[in-house]
Amino acid sequence: MNNPWYRREPELYKEIWKAVQDAYPELSFIERDSHFLVAGYYELFEGSQVYDRYLIEVELPTESPSGLPVVREIGGRIPRESDRHMEADGKACIVLPDAFWYEHPKGMSLLDFLDGPVRGFFAAQSLIELNIKDPWPVGQWGHAHAGIIDFYSGVFGTTDPEVICRYLNLLKRGAIKTRRPCSVWKRDNASEVPSGAAQCPPVTYSKGRGSQV
Repeated sequence: MNNPWYRREPELYKEIWKAVQDAYPELSFIERDSHFLVAGYYELFEGSQVYDRYLIEVELPTESPSGLPVVREIGGRIPRESDRHMEADGKACIVLPDAFWYEHPKGMSLLDFLDGPVRGFFAAQSLIELNIKDPWPVGQWGHAHAGIIDFYSGVFGTTDPEVICRYLNLLKRGAIKTRRPCSVWKRDNASEVPSGAAQCPPVTYSKGRGSQV
């Protein structure tokens, strides 16, 4: 593993640790297998009133403090079902990565991530348990591949999965230029291609096709 940011910048790590501990006293910072995590009870609260809580662990991103953490619900409370946006290993699909980086090209601090996307996700889970008709007030993406197609259909103006995959492969190859959504795969703290490209089969291009899709 490359030297992670929290080892390169211990003072910044301490600042982030303090900010998170002040806001979420039931969460603790721990180290496991050379990875730093936040673990414990995540509380849903308004003011001093705690309405619900979930046992979670958050694996900190290694490349940057504003990278995308991995969140797992480890209490076994949420069914491991795609309709609940959960993976079999307990990983919570808090955000669609492509949509996240499109909207937040510079990333998000850990505290903002806990206050925003994580709060919205677990609040929706509590609303589902209460049989609320619309538990996702800001909407939801489809799960896995379906979510990627949902997102890029709005970006590229087509719902055709084959066309979307061809766009993504062209972007991955650097064959076309665009103002937006370049922030999805070219951002300040990473240089990854869109995660959607990994969901698409390789595309064979004829000579002279250039940037045609």
